[in-house]
Formats: sequence, structure tokens, C-alpha cells
Amino acid sequence: MRRIFPRTITFFALIGLLTASNLFAQAHQTPDDAGMWLLPQLKGPVYAEMKAKGLKVPASQFYSADSATLNKAIVRVNIGQTGGATGSFVSSNGLILTNHHVAFDAIASASTVKQNYLKNGYIAHTPAEEIPAKGYTLYIPIEEKDVTGEIQSRIPTGLSPAEHGQREQEIRQELINKRKGNDSDLEVEIDDLWAGNKQYMIVYRVIRDVRIVFAPPLSIGKYGGDIDNWMWPRHTGDFSFLRAYVAPDGSGRPYNKNNVPYHPQRFLKISLDGYHPGSFTMIMGFPGSTYRHQSSYAFDFYEQHRNPYLIDSFQAILDGLEYAADHNPETAVANASDRADFANELKYFQGVQKGFKKYHIVQRRRDQENAFEQWIQQKPSRETQYGGVLDSLKKGFQLADQAGDQLYSTYFSLNYSKPLQAAALFNRYYHYLDSDTATFDDTQQDSLLARRSRLVNSENMDAELLTLKEMLEMLANLPADKQIPYVQQQFGALSGEKLDKAVQSYLNKQLQTSIVFNAGQARGFLNLDKKTAKSLPKDDMLQLYDALRDAYVSARQKYVEHFSLVGPARMNYVKGMMDFRNDSTEYPDANFTLRMTGGRIMGYYPEDGVYYLPRTTLNGVIAKNTGEKPFNVPQVLMDWYKQHVTPQGTFEPHDRYMTKTDSIIVCFLSTNDITGGNSGSPVMNANGNIIGIAFDGNIEGVVGDYFFDPNLNRTISVDIRYVLFLTDKIFHVERVMNELHIIQEPAVGAQ
Repeated sequence: MRRIFPRTITFFALIGLLTASNLFAQAHQTPDDAGMWLLPQLKGPVYAEMKAKGLKVPASQFYSADSATLNKAIVRVNIGQTGGATGSFVSSNGLILTNHHVAFDAIASASTVKQNYLKNGYIAHTPAEEIPAKGYTLYIPIEEKDVTGEIQSRIPTGLSPAEHGQREQEIRQELINKRKGNDSDLEVEIDDLWAGNKQYMIVYRVIRDVRIVFAPPLSIGKYGGDIDNWMWPRHTGDFSFLRAYVAPDGSGRPYNKNNVPYHPQRFLKISLDGYHPGSFTMIMGFPGSTYRHQSSYAFDFYEQHRNPYLIDSFQAILDGLEYAADHNPETAVANASDRADFANELKYFQGVQKGFKKYHIVQRRRDQENAFEQWIQQKPSRETQYGGVLDSLKKGFQLADQAGDQLYSTYFSLNYSKPLQAAALFNRYYHYLDSDTATFDDTQQDSLLARRSRLVNSENMDAELLTLKEMLEMLANLPADKQIPYVQQQFGALSGEKLDKAVQSYLNKQLQTSIVFNAGQARGFLNLDKKTAKSLPKDDMLQLYDALRDAYVSARQKYVEHFSLVGPARMNYVKGMMDFRNDSTEYPDANFTLRMTGGRIMGYYPEDGVYYLPRTTLNGVIAKNTGEKPFNVPQVLMDWYKQHVTPQGTFEPHDRYMTKTDSIIVCFLSTNDITGGNSGSPVMNANGNIIGIAFDGNIEGVVGDYFFDPNLNRTISVDIRYVLFLTDKIFHVERVMNELHIIQEPAVGAQ
């Protein structure tokens, strides 16, 4: 998932706002649509609530391990080893609809400077032209089962905590092995939910061959770029089409030219019905992580000792990446995905930190805990079960607080600075100098020098130095009691412009004198006799690396200690808070398993006197156009607009992708509860048909991962009619259009 900025409103954009004036009819108070529900929870009071909101899909259609229910139409898109999002099957031939930014890595890896599919888009005109999405796999959820009782009933009483944990892990693995059997196409995992109070077995069918079918150019798929990221109004056509392939026998074989399209048990239909304010919307997808069941002590740790360093680190890394991209077209293509990821994370944590401060998140949770503590004190049985929970959490996070500043600041400095990584290479040589038995021959020397050269010469060194400079300034600004001695010796208590100049002077000196940067000096040092080399003062860059490494190791050891207090206490804390609230329909924090959320089309008030409409139009796309990235409307779309727009800002002739008033909706807002990982999730109407694709949240609502505010949390989605309009009328991708099952049954009041 991926901002408001000043701009001139053109006549057509103004008309677009005026024709939507009926959308202003909304109360200030938003219904609370919080809830990321496991599919087995969609029964009883949870389903009754959804039905009261407008849902018409029968409860039996959401989940079954054996039938062609909706869970079989939703796929988890795994990107490499760490990334992930959502897609949905939209044809019987394995066609998948997801976001452009979900397919971004695949498009980038297939691109070159000459064939830049990010910039120009990509259309596979035949099956043979569909490009492998390198590093992508799909998980189709086929089973989601509560195994808490099965696990706990097999653990003998009287075991120590260590023995209990070991036996539980053994039982989990036995259950996984039994369910998986010899089927290599199944992925089975047992996940802890509600802080470990319940365990669910999740079973997936694995698809290992994913290909790119159609992706619009970046000027559509990322229109507005990082400027508009997390912001509303939004005008991004964030969509792409992929396809799942399997071997002819149906097995999940990796890419092979003889693989065939996968035929899903179920795929989703696409609706042209439209919607109106208050229309029911549901989203099914894989939200990554939320922290709503965390304590005030955890929240305080995030606000004071984690978020500031994530923000500074991501900014430093992004500045270096952007500098490198600006100075080399090939680098710009190669690091496009990394730049997008860090820009996204930076904006997210800036929004989270702002939300923590603006809405007093720590104090709000502490107020809840004060009431919880009073509730505990009302009964001896509650004192016995929950009496020490808050104190254990407090003590545990006091340990974490001591370590957090150094832990996060040093981790990113060590792992995202190539000069520091080059400095680390010399550790083995210094081990040799300090040892009476170790050896260091010519082959080892050549290997060290070659690796050093690759690290410091393979990238734009000015970009690397920019990142390191900003990292050093962050480290120099650590609290007085968290200072790293070597850094403090170099920069003292300097700040602002004086610190900036001092850090730059330090790095300029290293460029001239350090064996990290100077190949000749490095080789000369390694060629010294052992006694002479050992007697010399250690290189400054090596001292810097050692200081950061030692600080990280020490901080990590302190940080790990807090788990022994926080782990058991948090499990009891979550159970106690659920008992205190006496709510039988609690949903667990997100953990990248399939969830359903119900909401409705609705705008919001970001501040006093300002109301955001819940939709944007093509007129707004044109109003933002500057001709320069990231607001560069493709010429083919601009030509269509000029040919079809009327003086009133509507379009003619009317076609099925327009509203009744001949507008083209681009994006819309809903109150659905989502987070990262939901990118690419289908947004469905009451009948279970797609009306959009979720791709972002609003900046005011990102703190909702920690504390949900129904008045501010919104999902931003691209309207499916804009997707089809672009696919059909602008880029003429007939083979995709011919696969889709499109229905149109105009709803009363829909737009």
C-alpha cells in the first residue's frame, strides 16, 4: 500500500466536484466498521452484523475446505522472500487481477533501459508473450481450521515452561506433517492468533509459475507517485493482470514453457453496477500485521524508541537511492523497486508517528488499562489470573526501552551502508593479526580486495556517502545516555549545521585515507609484515564499523531479554482484555492470513471544515497533469479525453464504463478495515462481485494499525470501471477483456 498538495483546480475538475455534490450528505459520525475477520468467524453475530450492513452473499459461500467457495478465488501473492500482497482470480483460465504496485517487482526485473516496461507498460498479445514474474509464487487458501484444542489436549500437565514449549512445537509439526503428507504442492502452517491464545492451521495450494499479462505504464499505475502516496484525493490506476500456470498434470511446477493456465475452483465476476454513498463493500485479502492488541507500554516503545529511527533510516536510504537513480538511467531501472518500497515505508511510519502524537495513542490505551486494572481488583479470581500482567509488561518494556534507540539506529546503518559492509571484510585479517595460529594467504587477500572493490565501486559512491552521512547524523543525535563512544568522540554534542559540516569533513577525510575507499592503500596495508600491520592504529572506518557492531550486539542482547517477561504476559493481557470487554466477536490482529472486512462507501473529515468526497474522476486526473513525472498523463489517454469531453466536463458518447451522469470514476473511499498485504484485494459489492481493487489507505488512518478510529480510517480503491475503461478503450487489450465475466444490473441510486 502506498498525499494533499496545492494545485490549481481546472474548470473540468470543478465541474466534477459539483456533479458529485449530492455525496456531501453524510453525518460526521462514521459507523465503526473495524474488523479483519477470519473466514470461519463469518457466522452467528458476525455474519448477522454484515447482513445488517447490506451483505447478500450467504454465509456458506465464504469458506469451505471442500467446496468452490470464495476463499478459493482469493490468492496470496508472495514476492521474493519478504514481500506479499493479494490478488483474485477473474477468469477460468487463471487470470489474476491485482495492483500495479504488487506486480512492480516483476515488471521492473523484466525491464531494461531499452525495454522499460515500467515506463511504457506491457501487453502480452499472445500466451507465449506472457512474461515470467520472477520470484513470485501464489498461495491459494484451501483450509483454515482452529486446532487449539487438539494441541492443548495432547500436552501433559505439570511440565516446565521449556518442556511445555518443546512439546507444543512437536505436536504442531506432527499436525503439519500429517496434513501435508507427500503433497509438495501444499504449504501448511500453524499460526498463533490472539497473542497465542488460539492456534489455527492454514493450508494453501502453491502455484510456482506466475506471468505478467498486462500492466499499464507507470504514468497510470503510479500516477501521482510518492507525492500522492497515502493521500486523498487520489487518481491512480493501480492495477495489473497476472496469470497462474501449472504443469499439464496440475502440479505446481516452476516456470516451464509447457506449463498450462491454472483453472481455479472459483473466480470472481465483475460488476458495472456502480455504488452510492453508504453502499455495502466487502474486501477479502491478506492483511500483513496490526498491533491493536498491544499494551500501552508497547505503544510507548514504538513512539519513543523505534519509529524515530525507522523514519531517519528510511529517509537516509531513500535519499541515496534517489541520488543514484538521478545520475544513472540503468540504476534508475535497477533500483526502482527498492525506491518504491522505502518511499512507501517512510511515508507510512511518518503517518504512524504523527498519529501517535496527534491522537495520544499511548494515553488512550493507558486509560483502557486503568479501567482494566480496576476490573481486575473487583474479584480475587481476576487478581489471581491477571493481577501481575501489567507490571510484567511494564518491566519488560523498560528493558526494551533501554535498547531500542541503539538497536534500530545501528541495525540500519550496518545493513544498508556498503562502505561499512566493506569495512567489515577486514575483520578476518585482524583476526589473523591477533592470532598465533590463523593464516591469511594470497588467495584470501585477493578475495578480500575483490569483495571490497565490488562493494565500493559497484554503485554511485556519492549516493552511498549521502546515505552514510545521514546515518551518522542520526547516530550523533542519539540521547545522551545512548551515545556510542566512537561517534561521540568524533562529533561531540554538535547539532544542526555544525554537525552537518563535521560529518561531511569526517567522510571527506575517509575518502582520502581509509583502506575502505582506497584500493592501493588497502593492498599496501595487507602486504605489510604482520608485526608492522598490528602496530598501526586501526583505520577510522574500521573503528566506526566495530563501534556500531558492538553497540548493536549489546543492544540486541538487552532487547532479547524483554521477551521472557513480555511473551507470557502479553498472552494473558490479550485474554484478560477480551474478558474485560466481554465481546464474543473479537477479531485477532492481522498476520497475513485470509480475512474479510465489511464496510461502506463513505468520505471523511480530515480536519475541521474540510470534507473529502468518496470518489475522484478522470477530470481530476487531467487537472493534476503537468506533463512531468509523476503527473504525466499518457498521450493516448490525453487524446481520448480531448476527443470525448464536453464543455460540462462529462463525456460522450455514453458507454458502460461511465456513470449515469457520464462521469468516469477513478478511485473511491470506503470504511473497510485493511492494512499492508491487502494491496490488490478485490473490493466487492453486496452480491460478491468486484467493484474495485484496494491499493492504499489514507495518511490520517495509518495509525489504525495500532488504534482504529472509524472517523478517519479509509481504504482507497481504484474503480473497476476505470480499470476496464483503460484496458478496453485506451490500451485495447482484447484478450483480457474477452476472458472477464462482466455483469451490469443497474442498482437503484448507483453512480
